[in-house]
Amino acid sequence: MSGKYAYSGSGISAIDDKGRLSVPAFLRKDLIASSDGRVLCLGKHEKWDCLVGFGLSRKIDMLAEIDKEEEIAIARSEPYDRDAAGARKFSTLQELSFDASGRFVLPPMLQAIGGLKNNVLFHGIGKTFCLWAPQALLDTTDDVPVDKRLVEFHLSELGKKK
Repeated sequence: MSGKYAYSGSGISAIDDKGRLSVPAFLRKDLIASSDGRVLCLGKHEKWDCLVGFGLSRKIDMLAEIDKEEEIAIARSEPYDRDAAGARKFSTLQELSFDASGRFVLPPMLQAIGGLKNNVLFHGIGKTFCLWAPQALLDTTDDVPVDKRLVEFHLSELGKKK
């Protein structure tokens, strides 16, 4: 599980009636390597109105980030609440298994938090990848550095499959 992993690319996946969808193939290799198996960590993104996914090794990095934030706060004589930082990073995080084709069940809680109903746009952003409701991403006014044409392309490709 040691090593650095970079998630890149984008793709769309449909959610079926049982709440199942698939991690796109372009993300699976690094996800499997970073988890020493088929485990997906999935939770609420800290800043954006979407879910964030990554492998198990990222959880250790998240703890190190909290340690570093605390060290910086102490050096500046500023207060730091480790529990609040941990809650932001870990409170919605779930470890989900997926099969060889990337299929997993999206828990209803995460489906609701992410506003995910029919389709999910997977979008690699380096250390993690995001899971967006496509229309929510198109409608967002937050500073999300995603070219809207990418979302529109994936939606048009999905429409061609029907």
